[in-house]
Amino acid sequence: MLETTRECMSRAMKLDAKTAASLTEQTTAADVPGWTSVAHLSLVLELEKAFKITFDNDEIVSMGSVAAILGRLHAKGVTSG
Repeated sequence: MLETTRECMSRAMKLDAKTAASLTEQTTAADVPGWTSVAHLSLVLELEKAFKITFDNDEIVSMGSVAAILGRLHAKGVTSG
């Protein structure tokens, strides 16, 4: 799940391979210069497409870190990917 999340973040935020590989569960929006509000929405779309799920507005707002994203995915029943 973390690797797919990294891939989604890389596409949405246009991260280079080194930056994408450095993303961990402790990474927050403040740690990634490309994590803007527009990139966040692109990330949500990438995650929804990759995991075949949808997020509601409250969930989208709460996903300000990799850990929060993984938590939301887990809450939606995603166990791999």
